[in-house]
Amino acid sequence: MLILGPPPKSLSERVEIMSSKKFARLITSIQQYDRVAVAYSGGVDSTLLLYAAKTALGPGKVVAFTILSSLSPSYAVEKWRSVFLEHFSGEVEHKEINTDPLAWQEFVENGSKRCYFCKKHMYSLLKDSMKGEDCYILFDGTNTDDMKEDRPGLKAIRELDIKTPLFDVDLSKDEIRKIAKEIGLSNYDLPSNSCLATRIPTTRIIDKKILKRINRAETFLLEIGFSGCRVRPIGSYAIIEVQAADVDKISQLLIRNKITSYFNSLSFYDVALSFTQR
Repeated sequence: MLILGPPPKSLSERVEIMSSKKFARLITSIQQYDRVAVAYSGGVDSTLLLYAAKTALGPGKVVAFTILSSLSPSYAVEKWRSVFLEHFSGEVEHKEINTDPLAWQEFVENGSKRCYFCKKHMYSLLKDSMKGEDCYILFDGTNTDDMKEDRPGLKAIRELDIKTPLFDVDLSKDEIRKIAKEIGLSNYDLPSNSCLATRIPTTRIIDKKILKRINRAETFLLEIGFSGCRVRPIGSYAIIEVQAADVDKISQLLIRNKITSYFNSLSFYDVALSFTQR
């Protein structure tokens, strides 16, 4: 006799169920701690992690820390502040810490371990700042997709015993975005970003001038309708990296002329185009 059960669930339904289970595991895993700090960048990963910590422990048991420096794109700073105000204002304590990475010689030299030195300095600073907050556990928003890439900064995270709850419950970037959307986090589809130094080819000395040029160029592109762009300087020319969906738009003659003119004013005299699926 053949006993018919419920019809098999679609792939999207299975993914949704799995994501919900992982989020429940995330909440449970955080509940083992009394009071925690979250390294908050305003991206979807750290925003979901902060939301989960607030849910698991209550807002009074969570503090968010953000490091500000010349490596932070100005448009990203504005965005994360608005996201924090929207979802956590009046509930979660938030600390902004200023630092100057250009004072770290091993970082400025921009070798292959640049990200390791930067992360080690910054997270050591966060851990020192936590001591006055009666919390000794620091959370970072690393997810499973991050572990598939070559990220020297992850070595510093492990050395400093910083917890990675999203990775520990096997949450991928797509799952994080899905959960964030269901919860109602406004930045669930925000393009991934990174510090301005990641645009600079290794061995090229990092200085304030080049960081400002990159920041101004990316801010301009955002203002004319291209989110998630990155500008990579190589000598006197720049490579503009846009999302694949924007290639047709940025290829329009009027737009190209506008970009070329502005980039020339920043001393980028040749401009090339690349695209990413990011």
